[in-house]
Parts: sequence; structure tokens; C-alpha cells
Amino acid sequence: MPKNKSIGKSFLIVALSIFSSRIFGLLRDVVIATTFGAGRTTDVFFVAFRIPNMLRRIFAEGAFSSAFTPAFAKKLQISKTEAVKFASRFFFVLSVSLISVVIAGEILTPLIIKVIAPGFSGEFERLAISLTREMFPYIFLVSLVAFFGGILNGYEHFFAPAFSTVLFNISLILSAIFLKNKIHIHALALGVVIGGILQVLLQLYFLKKEAFIPKPIPEIDDDVKKALKNIIPGIFGFGVRQLSMLADTIIASFLAAGAISYLYYANRFVQLPLGIFAIGLSQVLLPKLAKTFRDENAFRNNLTTGLTLCAMIIIPSTAGLLFFGKPLIDIVFHHGKFTEADLNATYCVLCGYGVGLLFYSFEKILVNAFYSLDDYAYPVKVGAATLIFNIIANIILCFGLKMGAPGLALGTAITSLLNVTFLIRKLEKNVPFFKTWIKENLKYLLLSLPVIPVAIYGTQTYFHFNSTLPKIATILTTITTAGAIYFATLFVTKDKTVMSLIRRK
Repeated sequence: MPKNKSIGKSFLIVALSIFSSRIFGLLRDVVIATTFGAGRTTDVFFVAFRIPNMLRRIFAEGAFSSAFTPAFAKKLQISKTEAVKFASRFFFVLSVSLISVVIAGEILTPLIIKVIAPGFSGEFERLAISLTREMFPYIFLVSLVAFFGGILNGYEHFFAPAFSTVLFNISLILSAIFLKNKIHIHALALGVVIGGILQVLLQLYFLKKEAFIPKPIPEIDDDVKKALKNIIPGIFGFGVRQLSMLADTIIASFLAAGAISYLYYANRFVQLPLGIFAIGLSQVLLPKLAKTFRDENAFRNNLTTGLTLCAMIIIPSTAGLLFFGKPLIDIVFHHGKFTEADLNATYCVLCGYGVGLLFYSFEKILVNAFYSLDDYAYPVKVGAATLIFNIIANIILCFGLKMGAPGLALGTAITSLLNVTFLIRKLEKNVPFFKTWIKENLKYLLLSLPVIPVAIYGTQTYFHFNSTLPKIATILTTITTAGAIYFATLFVTKDKTVMSLIRRK
């Protein structure tokens, strides 16, 4: 049977694994930015990669994973034998579905490119079609990774699913470095597929060691039917999110060259705290919430613990990104073909995204809370209702107010706030938690204020230097100082979460 680890311990494992993955992800993007810059060619690659990535989120980490993981965790609480049978039957449905999606994608790629990037034409349109077809098999591979990871998460093993992306990033880095002169941008497409294979192999190793390797069973019993029924609203829910991203891509394709790349590069910095803390916490919480869905107090405690940990870290991280983001972008991307204009444009986009960082984080945890309660429909309704708002807001901000790419980022942040508001109001009716939780967590806004002057001073100091070593020293000093001051205030004010972690240690 799986071990019963604390949320803090499980989160630490996931956070460190994801942190390693994000660091290699940034290194990957440094290599891409330095090698290919931020022009039409990189725009094409990011659009092409977004298609299999989008389907991965819908079919792998999205609908299938959100329906499978809580159902498997509940089965595992009752009987390992039943859990194995359920996973094997589910595996069959997943495999058939994914193979069908890949085949259809390869055939319909030209049409897909026309729809999501109508601003592309000529050689860029042909390149987008070619790259997309080369990367479509990645959908099948990474979906297996998500499925196998769901099994491991049910056993409360979180390392392999979180760490596997490191292998993916290493594959892209090596492909870009060693194959760029031979096959140019196609080197990245090859790196994507090889990275997917490496991820699958890592999951299989730990499945054999700590759980079991499922074998597809061509049967569909009542439990699988129930999971499949939950997948339908899940597909719409994650599909709505991806439609929102596609709408951004469509709008950005009509902007000046580089807009899509600015959105991508800025998003990398948002994904660092988001991936480490919000996604990591939601990954840990999903099986735990599923196992305690019948115990209202335990469910509430797990949910509020996750949200509190998230607020405690994400709020000061937001302040850091908004006021110290430009030096970070400069040190990571401002090399080679990445120009001063690219730096300024990317920072403006980062500010737009940064405003919504806390809301993106809460959204992921709250949606998983609904899934644990077998309520897959409400998040879909919320997403569909706010999708239209998101598109209208983006058009107004981007073209009406002439904000360009930063307008797209800001529109996404505002929409996320709206989503979180609706999710909390609904969840509060089933599991009252918000009033008590929000009173205890508003203090993190005040305790994060000292981070701002440290970040501003660090930015001013950074741009006084011309050489790399003093710049790196300034970044490390600024981050360390801001972090030390923030956690010192938490300790002095006897923050309950910090005191609890210290006592456990």
C-alpha cells in the first residue's frame, strides 16, 4: 500500500524536482534564444509546439489525468488488486484515444495551422506544418508519462513525474547545440520527441520499482465508464483554457514579429514559481483531497494548507517578478540575437502576466478540489463563461488601447481573477473555508512589502554593471536579501505555517 506522507514533505520533493526542471527549462530557453533569437522562425516553432503541448494538457495532464488520478487513489484505498485492474482498463482506452488523436493530427495539420495562426503564410506556414507533424508523436509519449505519473502519485511517489521534465529539457538543449547547423530549427522538433521517449523510460523504471506496470485490458467496466463520463466535462474544461491560449496566439500572429516569442519568454519566468509551488501543490493535493473527500474537516484542512503555502510563497514572488524581472530576463536571454528591444518588450509582457500569478496559482488548486469532489462540470461552466470575456478583453487591451503583447498578458491575468472568484464562491457553499482562510492570509500582502524596495534597489544596481559576474552577484544578493527579510518577518510575526514547519523539522 502507498505511504501516507505529509503535504509538506511531499510538496518539498515535488518542489525540488520541479525547480530542477525549471532551471533546465530556463537553460533550454537561453540556448533557443541565443541560437535562434526572437523572430519569425522562433514564432513558428513555438506555435507548432503549442499544438501538441495543448493536446497534451487536454488529454494527458488535463482531462484524462484529472479523471484518472482521484479515481485511482480512491481505488487504491480499498484494494490494490482493484486499482491495478482499473488502471489497466483505463490504459486501454487512453492508448486507443491517443493513437487516434496522433493520426488525425498528422492528417489535419495544414488546417490546424490555418486556424490557430492565420497570420502565417508562404514559407513560414509550410515550416509550421512541417514542425507540427514532426512533433505530433510527442502527444502519445507525454500522455503516457502523465498516466504513469498518476499511478505513481496514487502511491504518493512524486519524484519521477516531477523530475522527468529535466530529461526533456536536456534533450532539447543537446539537440539545439549539436544539430542546429545540420537541420536548423528542426533540431528542436527532434529534441522534443527524444525527450518524450526519455520521460517514458524514467516513469517505467519507477513503476517497476515502486508500483506496477499496467498492461492494457480491452474491457470497460462501470468504474471506467464513470471515469470516462468525468472526462467529457474535463475535456471541455481544459479545452476552454487552451482555446483561450489559442485566441492569444491568433491575436499575437497579427502583431509585430516577435510578439509570440515575447509571450513565450515572459511566460517562462511566470512558470518558474507557478510550476514549483502552485502546480507542485496541486499535484500533491489531488490524491490527498480525493482520499479525504468524505471527511469535510480533513478535506478543508488539506485545501487550506495548500492555499496558505501557495499564498505565502507566490505573493512575494509576484513582487519580485514585477520589480526585479528585467534583470532576470537580461541575464537569461539578452545574448546573441536577443536584442535590447526584445528585452524591454519581454519585460512589459512579464509585468502583465505577473499581475495574475497569484490567481493562476489558486485556480489550479481550486480546480483540483472540484475534481476531488467529483464535480467536473462547474469548472467547465466557469471557463466557458470567462472565455468570451478573455477574448474581448484581449482585443480591447491589445488593439483598442494599443498595448500589444502586454495587453494579451494582462487580459489573461484579469480573466484568471474572474475564474478564481467564481470557483471560490461555489466551493464555499460545499466546504466553507474562505472567510477564515482569507483573514489569515491577507497578512502576506503586508509582509511582502519589504521585498519591493530591495527589488528596486537591486534592479538599479544591476544595470550599473557591464560585466556578467557582478550582474550575477547582484541577482544572487538581491534574491537572498529579499528572501531573508521576508522569512524573518514571518518568523518574527510567528506565522502559523512557518512555526508548524519548524516544529516538524
